[in-house]
Amino acid sequence: IQVDIIRANGGDIDKFVGDEIMAMFDGSKKELHACRAGVQISEAMSAQRELAELASRHVVSIGIGINAGPAVFGSVGAGDRMDFTSIGETVNLAARLENATKTYRTRMLVSEAVHDKVGGEYLSREIDLLVVKGKRQPVRVFELLQERGRASDRTSEIKRVFEQGLSLYRQKKWSQAEQAFGFLKEKFNDETSEIFLRRIALFKLEPP
Repeated sequence: IQVDIIRANGGDIDKFVGDEIMAMFDGSKKELHACRAGVQISEAMSAQRELAELASRHVVSIGIGINAGPAVFGSVGAGDRMDFTSIGETVNLAARLENATKTYRTRMLVSEAVHDKVGGEYLSREIDLLVVKGKRQPVRVFELLQERGRASDRTSEIKRVFEQGLSLYRQKKWSQAEQAFGFLKEKFNDETSEIFLRRIALFKLEPP
């Protein structure tokens, strides 16, 4: 399912690593094509999840990380064992973002570099400043929510209230931030807001 969607959006399969698919997109609209593939994969896998639940079969959950930037591309390895692949910080951050979807309970996370290119097409919400291995400065990460043309009032409200809560959280206004995240948890069962509610509970006891 995922391979077909990636190829339909102009991507190439770089490699399979266990249960991971690494894909590469090129060209002037690479960020947009990658995000379209990601959203379509997320929707397709959600449909598969529903079918699996109805049939009482094992449910597969996935996370998607998307980053853009320079990478070293070519043959890597030894003379008798070569891989044609992409390596570098850009690739490493994409992998970190995919892994971070588990922490933030999101389906897909994109870097600021990607968000800046697709913000006109996709409604998104800033999730956090993420410190990743090998970098001193944290990176700003976003969750793609919906195509702007299809964005519902529900999605727009989630974005607006969450980003209000995030701003208050960064100002250490714990009670006001708690109200915003609590509203999203109660009304929309937003699991990402639940993560921040747990942090706030800890910071109230031991302020950072």
